[in-house]
Amino acid sequence: MLSSRVKLFVAMLAIGATLAPTLGAAQDGRRKRGDDACTPDFKRLCKQFDQKGDMVILQCFKEHRTSLSAPCRKYLADVGALN
Repeated sequence: MLSSRVKLFVAMLAIGATLAPTLGAAQDGRRKRGDDACTPDFKRLCKQFDQKGDMVILQCFKEHRTSLSAPCRKYLADVGALN
């Protein structure tokens, strides 16, 4: 369940960051990239917020910005979630 929650969160970020329609394959790739980049960080830093909602998880990532792995920090910055 934990991994599916992270996948949902990453999917919401990917969709929210997309201003123009994109192909389904591109969105799937973005979701996979986010899941691959941020699942370890979620498990390490924010798993206590599982089932609390996407915005709570994003806030946790923001609060731990300096502790995030480089791939997760880059992904979140790329989708505009760390601004």
